[in-house]
Amino acid sequence: MYRYAAGSVVVVLAVGLASFVVARNLAKDTALKEARVRGAAFARGVGAPLVNNGVRTGDMTEMSKLNEVMRNRLVDGSIVHIKIWDRTGKVLWADEPGLPGHVFQLEPAVASLFGTDNVIAESSSADRPENALERSDGPLVEVYTGVRDADGVPLVFESYWSTDRVSADRREILSRLAPLSLGSLILLEMAMLPLAISLARRVDRSKAQQSRMLQYAVSGADLERRRIVRNLHDGLIQDLAGLGYAIPLVTSKLPATEDAEPARRALEDLAAAVERDVASVRTLITDVYPTNLQQGGLKDAVDVLVRSASSSGLVVTTDIDSGVEESLMVTQLAFRVIREGLRNVVEHAEAQNASVAVKRDGADVVVSVSDDGKGARADAAGTGHLGLKLLADMTREVGGRTEVWSRSGDGTTLQARFPVHIVDA
Repeated sequence: MYRYAAGSVVVVLAVGLASFVVARNLAKDTALKEARVRGAAFARGVGAPLVNNGVRTGDMTEMSKLNEVMRNRLVDGSIVHIKIWDRTGKVLWADEPGLPGHVFQLEPAVASLFGTDNVIAESSSADRPENALERSDGPLVEVYTGVRDADGVPLVFESYWSTDRVSADRREILSRLAPLSLGSLILLEMAMLPLAISLARRVDRSKAQQSRMLQYAVSGADLERRRIVRNLHDGLIQDLAGLGYAIPLVTSKLPATEDAEPARRALEDLAAAVERDVASVRTLITDVYPTNLQQGGLKDAVDVLVRSASSSGLVVTTDIDSGVEESLMVTQLAFRVIREGLRNVVEHAEAQNASVAVKRDGADVVVSVSDDGKGARADAAGTGHLGLKLLADMTREVGGRTEVWSRSGDGTTLQARFPVHIVDA
């Protein structure tokens, strides 16, 4: 839900920014079009008819007429600056007193307007030489209009218009565009919110159900291991133990003669074999159902596995963080990873040393078993190894993963990573 809310905010901000950019561009285009129309109308209907031979030659009477009309239009604020050009680049009239009579190099686009009725409208550029004497009025819209004066002489009428209209148009477009785009998006988000909440709740229920099923499977496996351990303890071990007690009694009944010596040795070998089998079955019981896992915690249970592995000559070091034992399920899963890892080391790795580590990494538990054995040519988890496959399935069910790194001659590392807070079933 947090990701959904954050994504919604990002989308709304993106659409709002896009709306602003669109409105700004539309306002600019609208202002340029309007300035082109207004500038051309003013140049052709007002300015050009007042320019004649007297204005071109500097006659004061004719200039005063033109000056009065132009100044009146400048006073009302709709036009900011005005210039009238002849074909040579000479300024015939300008609102800036120092410009009339000066000659400037006209840009090709402006020079092409002489003798035509074409119009050019663009944003003002204050860095041109003819604008050096004009005060800065901020952004303006600059309109060049090709006209003919009262005598039919081609001129270019230049006018600068305020951008207040651009801002007004942008506000108007935004006021119409924003409710349509942002409003519809917000309504859509509000309509989807109940669906998102429903989906989130379904995901939570699904995770809880999955956790319950996993817990049932773990509990069922525990019950089955208890049954197996009980049957072994109350059946096979008791029978073997009884046989171990009976053999010395039988041996003691044999006569102390040379003919009975082979039978005595056979019974002694049988007694030793029975004792080994009892020890082996007891070790198997400890592996299958470590009673000290619940009583003494993960470290005590792992110590039993280490002692069993050490009996085969393997040197095992452990580094177990007690802070990972958040729940019995986490402890059981970590124990199973270690048990499977050490079993594979003893049976397959031909290693001399192994290390077991259980550590907390943020919200995860990381369990690893490494050895210095012969390694393997391929990942054991992908070559039909049932124990590792079952382990990988179990860690995946709780939201984790199991990986095996193995290279010939460089040993093998089994690592499982899963959440320290598994959903309570």
